[in-house]
Order: sequence, then structure tokens, then C-alpha cells
Amino acid sequence: MLYDTHYRHNEALSPDALGTLPAALHALNAGVDDCKRAGKPIDRDASVLLLIRNLASVAERGAPSTNELRLRCAEDRGTVIAGSALLDIAGNSVAGDGAAKRTFHRQARLALASLAEAIGLEAHDIRIDTDMGGIADDGTTELRHADLSIRVRPHSFLPDSEITFNRCRGCEHAGAVQRAPIAELLAATFQRRLTATVGDVGAPRLAAAA
Repeated sequence: MLYDTHYRHNEALSPDALGTLPAALHALNAGVDDCKRAGKPIDRDASVLLLIRNLASVAERGAPSTNELRLRCAEDRGTVIAGSALLDIAGNSVAGDGAAKRTFHRQARLALASLAEAIGLEAHDIRIDTDMGGIADDGTTELRHADLSIRVRPHSFLPDSEITFNRCRGCEHAGAVQRAPIAELLAATFQRRLTATVGDVGAPRLAAAA
């Protein structure tokens, strides 16, 4: 069902109340929604184009130079890359939140790859895979080695149990399942815990890394 309203036209023709970024952005987003409901092309709708220009004008008032904004943006990006969202997401279900699920499991794969390198596992001897599951599932990322399996999930029914790991023999589960909070995956102490609970894996370097 397609239908049109005059909300976006009113805002575009009388933008006096849209003098702040939140107000200007809200009006633009609402105008885009109006266009979609009406089945009209956004890029040719006069009211949307006026609202875009108003947003640009408001954004320019008192804003730093483009170069300064680019520098700040680059610094913020570096901070995000250097940090980890694993701790922020851990303990919460990401079912139904595609962005959080993708972010968690992408960073879980990176963390598991770093751990494998730290304990001396050769890249060709391991597999790191993610099963995203359905929309109602949190998904699981797993590091699998002939001697070891480590599974990471954003949420567990047991507290501080986002990580489960155990000894394997020939890639088959063979040892008792151990549990750990996600924070341990990001700490050097996890290497020592692996040595204490699972033992040497792949090569003696696991014990040496501890």
C-alpha cells in the first residue's frame, strides 16, 4: 500500500525549527520514510533535497575544518581498531542484532588466531570457523586443532562461560569441557590455563608460552 503525506513538505518549506543537528537529521530521516511510503524516488523529491541542504547547512555552523574532522575521524577509527568489542558484547544475546553478531564473531576469529599464534600452533594445522546460526541464535566461533577445540559464544546460560574448550584426539573431543569468561581470551593468562587444563597442544611451545 502506497500513500503520501505532506509532513516532509512542511518541514522542508519551514525549517526554522530544524536548527540543530538532531532535529535536522530527524526531519531528513522522516522525510525519507515518507518518500518510501509514497513510492517516490528519494533522489528526485524536492522536499528531501531541501532537507538534505538544511542538514548540511546546520552541520557547517561552527564545525571544525574538514582536515581537522578527518584527523579526529582517523583517531577514533584507530581507537576502535585497537580496542575490542568482545568485552562490551559478551554476556548479552546478539540474536536478532545482525551488526552485533557480525562484530562479535569477526573479533572472536581474530582473537583466536592471535591465541593460536601465541601458543605456537601452525596456521595450516588449525581451522577457525563461525556458525552464525539462525536469526534467533547467538552463533559460535570455534578454533579446531587435532589436539584442541576452543568455542566462543557471546552469551552463555552459565555466568562467565562464553568460552568452552577441551582436549581433542585427532580432532575429536576427548577431554572434559572447561569454561572461561571472554576476558581470559584477551589475556596472556589464558595460555597458562590451557597448559594447566589441556596440556601441551601441537608442540611443546604451549608450555613455553606459559
